[in-house]
Order: sequence, then structure tokens, then C-alpha cells
Amino acid sequence: MVGKPVSADEVRHTEQLLSDGSRIRHDETEHFYRDSLGRMRTESATGALIYDPVTRCTYDLTTNRKTYIRIPNSEDSVVTIAAAASRSSTTTSTGHGKPESATVTEELASQLVNGVSARGARLTTTIPAGTLGNDHDLKVVNERWYSDDLKLLVKSSNSDPRFGLATYELTNISQAEPDPALFQIPAGYTEGHR
Repeated sequence: MVGKPVSADEVRHTEQLLSDGSRIRHDETEHFYRDSLGRMRTESATGALIYDPVTRCTYDLTTNRKTYIRIPNSEDSVVTIAAAASRSSTTTSTGHGKPESATVTEELASQLVNGVSARGARLTTTIPAGTLGNDHDLKVVNERWYSDDLKLLVKSSNSDPRFGLATYELTNISQAEPDPALFQIPAGYTEGHR
């Protein structure tokens, strides 16, 4: 998004409750940067991905080997960095005479999320009994909070009884221009191949 610089931490948590009562939890934090030119960088402990609409390339950096792969962006390529916060209500068929899953969307009152105004939506999908061999209805609840100012998803949660809870949140949000060096190949890196 041109003209919308931002730096933030992307924090993801997943948690699954097993039938014996034990839990499996996974936490991950990545750093996200976007400058006024629309260049974006996502950085983890193992490397970084730089999307550069100026050079029309994406660069995949691997930290431990100090290598990168340059991937040309096609003219019609689209980079999706956040999901839309609202959708209309939908009903979908599972096919083969199975019951239909229905999704209901509820608009939520705007709120501040880590200092940024965001509009929210709650999508509740009901999977009827018998659809997947389930003996009762299953409810999947997805909440999304989207900042129109940043043009980014700033918070989401997805609760699914089959898979557990997954959350995403942008924290430590700054709208200052990031260091231009973040969008360059670091010194000492060599180009690799796919």
C-alpha cells in the first residue's frame, strides 16, 4: 500500500486441546515492515521475504546461509497481506445430499487494537450434524479486526472445535517510515537458485 508506512510485530498463537486433556501450543512472532513506496518485508529468525513493487521482484533471504533467491513478479501478480474484515452472509452446500453449512456475519463495533482504530466482524459457520460424521452441530467462529487507516488486518481469531484456536495480532505498531536498508539485499549475501 503506497503512502502507508508501518512497522509491527506479527504475533501468532495456535492451541489445540486433545481428548486426554493435554494441549499443544505453538507461538510465533515475525516482524513486518512496509514503506511509503509499498515495499514490504516479513522477517523471522530464519530469514526474510522482501516484496518490492519498485524492482518488480520478491526476494527470499535465508539467514544461516546468507543467500537469497530473486523471484520476478508478473505484471498481474497480486500480493495479499491481510484479509478483508467483512463479508456478506453466505450459505454453502457440502454436496452429495449432505446438509448445508451456513455462515452468518455480524458487524462489530469499532475499537482500538494496540492503539489503532479497527472495524470488526464475527463470522460464525455452523456445520450441521452428520456433515462430517459429527453427532451434533459444530460452530466455527472467526473474528477479524481491520484498520482502514493502515489497510491491514490487525487482529483475528479462529475457533474451530476440530482444530483448536488460532490467533493473530499486530503489536508494537509504528507508522514511522522504516529504515530503507530493510528493503535491500544485505551485504555478504549471494544469489542462490530455486
